[in-house]
Amino acid sequence: MNFIKEYYMQKTAKNETLFSRDFVLTSLSTFTLFASFYFLLITLPIYIQKIGGTESEIGLIIGVFTISAVALRPFIGQEVDRRGRKIILISGILVFLISMLLYDYTKSVTSLLVLRVLHGVGWGAATTAATTLIADIAPPNRRGEAMGVFGMASNVAMAIGPALSMILLQAYDFSILFSIGAGISLVSLLLALPISETMVVHPKTPLFSREALFPSALMFTVSLTYGSIVSFLSLFAQKQGIANPGIFFTVFAVTLILVRALAGKLSDIKGRKYVIIPGMVLIAAGLWVLSTASGLESFLIAALLYGLGFGLVHPSLMAYLVDKVSDKGRGAAMGTFTAAFDLGIGAGSIILGLVLQYYGFQIMYTLSGLIVLIGAIFLIASTGKASRQM
Repeated sequence: MNFIKEYYMQKTAKNETLFSRDFVLTSLSTFTLFASFYFLLITLPIYIQKIGGTESEIGLIIGVFTISAVALRPFIGQEVDRRGRKIILISGILVFLISMLLYDYTKSVTSLLVLRVLHGVGWGAATTAATTLIADIAPPNRRGEAMGVFGMASNVAMAIGPALSMILLQAYDFSILFSIGAGISLVSLLLALPISETMVVHPKTPLFSREALFPSALMFTVSLTYGSIVSFLSLFAQKQGIANPGIFFTVFAVTLILVRALAGKLSDIKGRKYVIIPGMVLIAAGLWVLSTASGLESFLIAALLYGLGFGLVHPSLMAYLVDKVSDKGRGAAMGTFTAAFDLGIGAGSIILGLVLQYYGFQIMYTLSGLIVLIGAIFLIASTGKASRQM
């Protein structure tokens, strides 16, 4: 009750506008970009199997997307500070759109690997620039709330995209699926065109952000587990007799939508650390439930727990990161943070794919839960300056 009272007292005292024109346009452009991305989330592993890929090759193809983004994100972050947010955003969406158009022409694992590298470049550029734009736009004392609300754009896309993509695939074919995904990417591009530049260009900016390393390391442990979800959940669901694995992502996304803005606001009031640690524990719990899931009920409980945890952790870590860096180095910091996120997904897809191949789904998801719990223990045990400031 005290939190609710504090929330409304602070809300009435604020004169700063969160939902500005640029905030809304950036969020809508991000929503459509993520919707296109999520069209491939559970359908791409099926497509890879169709063209003759093995389980380990599925992990490699999923992982190389994020690895290509990781390799370039520090440079992208630097360019976001040097050249401006908008030009990098538009360029990234354009590359993403071209990549979506090319999927229907990839008929081998090798050609798909090459395309995934290109696709990852566009993804890395667009998402780094969009996140930096939001960090610029957000009022400082509503930063956690802003990150939570902005993150809802990707969560709504997750709630719709995977399930819709499976419906389209069952009704039509991969050619139609890829064409619709490309069309949604075009909408993202059109929404980005009117966005105003938010930053004075800085010709000399760092490639990496030292201030971002601590929150980025925590994000890595979380996103490593997410790699096992995005790469192999559809295969696990089919094995367990669940017809549409998109329902997991729908429950996960709806949970995120409900919790993110409140979690970000709570971190503004109570402190980042007190939101992040419970969130990481909930993520581990969700993965352990998933590891023993044998039917739809336990499958959805795992999605709920995982969504609650992710909704607490992600906006709070992003807000903590922005708290620590100056305007001048914000692009580099976002590049470092998002690189850690992508690196975790890529590493999780590849490494946990090998675990899956030799030990099975239960061991893979159990190990994923242990990884994120180690991250939580590290945060609790840390006595460094970064942890104390949280």
